[in-house]
Amino acid sequence: MKHMKTVLILEHTEEVFDKLTCDVCGAESHWDENWGKKEHEKILTTISMEEEESFPNGGQSQLIQYHICPDCFKAHLSKWMESHRGNKPTVTTSVW
Repeated sequence: MKHMKTVLILEHTEEVFDKLTCDVCGAESHWDENWGKKEHEKILTTISMEEEESFPNGGQSQLIQYHICPDCFKAHLSKWMESHRGNKPTVTTSVW
């Protein structure tokens, strides 16, 4: 779950990012939307669906997200997905 907070900025208030918590277990991320525990790690785990309509005079979109920590992704979501008809994830690896 993405938590926002209201802050005072030059005579007005604005809603800004506060913290990210896992929608399954409630764990908090350490670095904004990055679940990595070390400064050099980047671990992003978001389940999302975006619906968009585009027309010549404009459009709209809606993004629905569930935020899930890496532990719950591995322990719950991956196992649940693989238990349904033997589904396997698409895995992409990069080296630099």
